[in-house]
Formats: sequence, structure tokens, C-alpha cells
Amino acid sequence: MIDIAREIKVVMQTGKVKIGYNSVRNLLLTKNVTGIIVASKIPREKIDALKYYARISKVPVYVYDGTSWDLGRLCGKPFMVSAIAIINPGESEIMKLFETVSEDSKDAGNKTQ
Repeated sequence: MIDIAREIKVVMQTGKVKIGYNSVRNLLLTKNVTGIIVASKIPREKIDALKYYARISKVPVYVYDGTSWDLGRLCGKPFMVSAIAIINPGESEIMKLFETVSEDSKDAGNKTQ
């Protein structure tokens, strides 16, 4: 299992990311984003909107089980961070996080058939 906290810290230091709901939403529509991380404790309509734009752009989404304060703390920021767009993962292995998410969704699909 991947250590989410460690990988977020590494990607913040060695990769290229944008933080914040508006920045992530705009990037999903205009640039190549390799994945997004969204705090689970933000308004549902914001999560749904980011998932919608990510689906259109074919970008994987990971919903972080924590508040935007928790996500901000992991990013090393003294403020809330509702979403992170990963443009370049750098030296982190954060993309493995999205592989486990897609495997879980495939398993869920197989169980319902």
C-alpha cells in the first residue's frame, strides 16, 4: 500500500502541481494533468464538478479521506487545500495511487455484473 502522506510531500517538493479548486478546474480544461487529488470534506457539488471535468479529460481522481485543512497540511501549506492537480509527479510514486483507485473501480464493476 502506498503512503499517501509521504507521496504528497514528495510530489510537492520534486514535481509540478497546482493547488486549489479553481486552478484545478481550469487546468483540467486547458492542460495535460496526470491526476487530481480532492479532499473528501468539501461541498459535494465541487467534488462532482471536478470528477465531471476529470472524466471529460480522462484524468484519474483520488478522493483523499480528510478535510481540506488536512490536505493543506500535507502540502506544507498554512491554509486549506481542497484539490491538487498533478502536472508532473517528479520523484514521487503518487501515480501508483491512481492505479489502485482504477483497480478498485474495476473490481466494483465486476461484482455488480
